[in-house]
Parts: sequence; C-alpha cells; structure tokens
Amino acid sequence: MAPGRQKPRTCVGCREEAPKRALIRLVRAPDGSVVLDVRGKLPGRGAYLCLCTECLKKARKTGALARALRTEITPSVYEELLAHIQAFASEKTPEKAAQEVCNLLGLARRAGMVRIGMDGVQSQCAVGSMLVLTAKDCSASVMRFVRNVLEREEKAPQHQHLSLPFSIERLSMALGTGRVQLVGLPLKGGLAQKIKLLLDEGGDAFEKQDTRL
Repeated sequence: MAPGRQKPRTCVGCREEAPKRALIRLVRAPDGSVVLDVRGKLPGRGAYLCLCTECLKKARKTGALARALRTEITPSVYEELLAHIQAFASEKTPEKAAQEVCNLLGLARRAGMVRIGMDGVQSQCAVGSMLVLTAKDCSASVMRFVRNVLEREEKAPQHQHLSLPFSIERLSMALGTGRVQLVGLPLKGGLAQKIKLLLDEGGDAFEKQDTRL
C-alpha cells in the first residue's frame, strides 16, 4: 500500500471493502460481550459491517458476524445494530449528507478506491459494476460520456449513475486534486451503498439521477 493510504476494511455481510469510516465496527470486549464501537477505538477483536439492513440481515443469516468475532451474537446486539442503521438514515439533513459524501470520497481516494475522470472510470467499467458520480455542474461532454460511451460497452456489467448535489469545485476539494467532474467506485461495496443512502436522504433537495448505463 502506498504511503499515506488508509487500509480499507471488509464488511462481514457483503464481503466488499470500504473505508473504515463507511462501516460500523463491532468489538468483542475482554469480558466477552459484543458492543458497538461508534468511535472505532475500543480494544478487542473487531468486525465491520456496512450501514445497510441488507448486510445486517446477511451477516445474521449466515452467522458471519459471530464467526468474525468468534463468539455468540445475542438478539439484542442485532437489534441495537438495526436501530443504529435506522437512526443514521433518519438524522441527516441534505447539507450534512452532502458533507458526509465529500468526507467519504476523500477517504476512499486515500485508500485507492476511487477512479477519477473519464479515462479512470472507463478503464474500470469493464472490470466490475461501477457507481458513477458526477458533479452537478459537470460539462456536456461528461454527460455524453455517461450516457453514450459507457452504455456502448456491450460486455460491461450493470452500472449506476448519480448526480452529486454539489459543484466541481467542492468535489475537487473533497478529493484533494485538480478539477474533477466525475468519479467512479465499485457498486457492490459498502462505500457505494452508504453514498447511495446518503444521497437518498437528501430527498428533493438533491437533483438525483439513477439510471442504467
């Protein structure tokens, strides 16, 4: 891993990688109890889970969380996890959600999980399903790329596109690089799912597009 990059973590539900901040951490404490580690700093054996009910259901059904922590998970722990996920989904204002998306994209770039620009996105679209994000003021040529170039990839997996609720300038600042109009990241990972959830929370305040490319 390159210097300065943060190691991503793996969700025990979907088995996809995401930046640590995009996931929930659970810890088996020294006394054997399982607790939710909101700050991500508690000592003990840890496991990570995406902030979505689908991954929680899968982790419970398969016993993946219990195996990762090497202990039995009581129903109360799963109930606490579900409540935490639901609370996360209900407490975000559009601006807070937008800022959280910026923060996550910055973390993901440092972890090497984001593809920037048309060349970077196109090179990865044939490899796996991608979530393509465009700044709200991106150019007409970028939108033509989104609508036409990707959909001409006959053998490409399914991709999704979302228009971000902020400008090129803000996206570029979040990524810490030059002028950025679009980025891509693995669609099936916990990071993509959390970003989609955050954008959904913006409601009508976000000009959102979700189309098959």
